Amino acid sequence: MAKNGYFQLVEKDEKVWLQVYSPEPGGEEVASSEVIDYLELISFPDIDIVSLDNYIKAGEFESPFLLREEPIIPENERCVVTIPEKAERALARFYPPSTNGALLTEDEIVSDLKLAGIRHGIKRKAIEHFLAHHEYCKDYIIAEATLPVEGHSASIEYFFDVNVTAKPKLNEDGSVDFHQLGNIKLVESGDKLATLTPADRGKQGISVTGNPLLPKKVKNRRLRFGRNIRISKDKCNIYSKVSGHVSLVDDMVMVSDVYQVPANVDSSTGDIDFNGTVQVMGNVNTGYTIKAEGDIIVNGVVEGAVLISGGNIVLKRGMQGMDRGELRAAGNITAKFLENCKVKCGGSLKADAVLHSDVECGEKIEVLGKKGLINGGSIMTYADIHATSFGSTMGSATRVEIISDKELLKHANTLAEKIEEIEESLKKMEKAAEEMKKQVQSGQGILPEQLQYIKKAGASKPVLIKEWQEMKYERESILSQVERNKYACIRVEDTLYSGVKLIIKDVMKIQHEKLSHCRIVRDGADLRVRGL
Repeated sequence: MAKNGYFQLVEKDEKVWLQVYSPEPGGEEVASSEVIDYLELISFPDIDIVSLDNYIKAGEFESPFLLREEPIIPENERCVVTIPEKAERALARFYPPSTNGALLTEDEIVSDLKLAGIRHGIKRKAIEHFLAHHEYCKDYIIAEATLPVEGHSASIEYFFDVNVTAKPKLNEDGSVDFHQLGNIKLVESGDKLATLTPADRGKQGISVTGNPLLPKKVKNRRLRFGRNIRISKDKCNIYSKVSGHVSLVDDMVMVSDVYQVPANVDSSTGDIDFNGTVQVMGNVNTGYTIKAEGDIIVNGVVEGAVLISGGNIVLKRGMQGMDRGELRAAGNITAKFLENCKVKCGGSLKADAVLHSDVECGEKIEVLGKKGLINGGSIMTYADIHATSFGSTMGSATRVEIISDKELLKHANTLAEKIEEIEESLKKMEKAAEEMKKQVQSGQGILPEQLQYIKKAGASKPVLIKEWQEMKYERESILSQVERNKYACIRVEDTLYSGVKLIIKDVMKIQHEKLSHCRIVRDGADLRVRGL
């Protein structure tokens, strides 16, 4: 690096002169302000500032500039220290001695630095460089602070969509689809919901003056969550304890196994597909679908919509299906009324009225209450059908059927055969394993094909056991249902109108007269009327 220009006080002929040395190419010129500052620093008397400034600006340094007509006490080599405001470093600027002045030693430089307030980070190599080269009017980084290690604020990464803005899908034809809005953020039990990266406060540094240098302030955060969520031991991860709907409200993660719609199911919600229970506080509008692995509960009216439940369906008011509505439940269905809709459930049905609907159930159907009316459509089940009234004076086509258990028994027999096959396969595996065990104990080797068979059997055995258990449970449930419904009947609390078609286990009868307070039962190949 090119040397800067510098200046020196020279004593000659009992006078004091200022000798200015030009810089090397690329170095800095001597500034009059620096010369004046130096002279004031050493308390040089009677400075002609204007003449001195003109001399330096002229840049003609062949002849020195006369400062004083009489000699002065010699000035030693001097070190001037500057400490910027943040004290992250210190700068030293050296000036040459005057004639007969002494050079600085390393100890003297260190002493000057300490007098200037430097307590930390003195750079010995910078001092050594100066003592070797004596470059003047140049800033040496003479001390450096130990800078703080900056930390970072705490951050949380969420593993679900935190966007609550529902945007309808734009179809290719330009129309807008309000059905798939993605309002429900589904999670499974055990899913990770969020990870906290804790705040790092960083590490404190030390300024050249020995004072602490603090890292920037960071923000701390913690995982906030509601019920159905567990947190890891290190408090940095949260997991869902249930399958359900996850949401973020005011930085709080919440998982609910009940998804609640505060108003209607319509274009503001789209279709709903949820792996828990769905509760609708308002109505379900025509054209929309609700699917739930749990129950579906609707406080208002269901129009021409489709409700599919892995549990029960409860309609606190009812369904006006408009010949488009459909209810499907693995469990029971309870409704105020059902009109112009299709209904299928694995359990029982309870309603105040069923009008012009096609209903198929696995268990008992009860249409009682103030109206208790079954009129129009088709009603089918394996169990009792119990209603206040069947049909009407208008003669609407009404079909009431207790389904034959022949198909159920046939299916139960098929299951029995499959169960037996699986049991034989398991016995064969056990026998093969036992034989190979005896071979090993007797010192005989195992053939590669035998080893391959054992590996394959080991992988398939758990699957077969699971199938066996499921089939046994299904068969036992069917047989229990058949036994329970052996004497199923149609029970009339008030009136059975003429024109109603009655079927009990493949025996059919069209009612030609009005009856009251009776039971219709199967007696051999006929249907008989019995009293309540």
